[in-house]
Amino acid sequence: MIKLVLTDMDNTLLPFGCERVSPRALDAIQEVRAAGVEFGPATGRDAQELLRFFGGDDSAFQTGILSNGKKVCLDGELRHVSYIDNAALQRLADYVGGFDGCFVTAYPFKTDASNPAWCIGATAEEVAPYARDFRFAPTLVDAVPEDKLIGATVACPLGQDVLEKIKARGMELCPEFDIVQPVARWCDVVPHGLNKGTALPLLLDSMGITPDEVLFFGDAENDLAIMRAVPNSVAVANATPEAAAAARYHIGRCDEDGVAKALEELACATREGRTPRFMQGQDA
Repeated sequence: MIKLVLTDMDNTLLPFGCERVSPRALDAIQEVRAAGVEFGPATGRDAQELLRFFGGDDSAFQTGILSNGKKVCLDGELRHVSYIDNAALQRLADYVGGFDGCFVTAYPFKTDASNPAWCIGATAEEVAPYARDFRFAPTLVDAVPEDKLIGATVACPLGQDVLEKIKARGMELCPEFDIVQPVARWCDVVPHGLNKGTALPLLLDSMGITPDEVLFFGDAENDLAIMRAVPNSVAVANATPEAAAAARYHIGRCDEDGVAKALEELACATREGRTPRFMQGQDA
């Protein structure tokens, strides 16, 4: 029986760039929870961004994996936190800054609804499209601040080939990090070896449940670790080829409320004591 649903956000629960989770998805989340199944995000986003996505209702992310595994929450309590290595991030920023228009952004642990971020060695013109698309409030700085950092990203407008080069060389220069890509032109920087999959046992131990009682929805590279960690993984139809191959089950597109429809079916199946239709006959 499924006891916990975890879902990625961008291009899984809601299309990238959307301000809010759809009304259908919000209703489906309530249905799942009313049926006795816990729900939460497993995402690269942090709490202030999730608050925007869920229209100010924080009940949908009291439990979950945030900031690509750097935060683990249960019933509104922060159970685990990992920080970004400031000195290593400076090395990465120095390397990334050698590519035209590319830069590193650092996010403070102490944050607010504006989603403040430091953009290292970038110009206002370079930062503007990313600040708009990713909804952060930029401050231009020459170096990585000394504050505690909960997140970091790499912006690259030069195409996927260059971004792949930056990822590979960046991890060689900074073995403290893994660099993973959730969407085009943008990568998340996380402590080496830490991801949604490695954070999962911390959450499951706190809840007293096992991986086979988890259902996870995802679409991209930063979802692969958790897809491989649970037997009940689901890819939306717009998933990357790698994520689609890693998933056990497959549903409709994100922009057609694929996850919402699956949650509706899960809620119904849970109440009736049966297996959801989307989990039947799709074993990889």
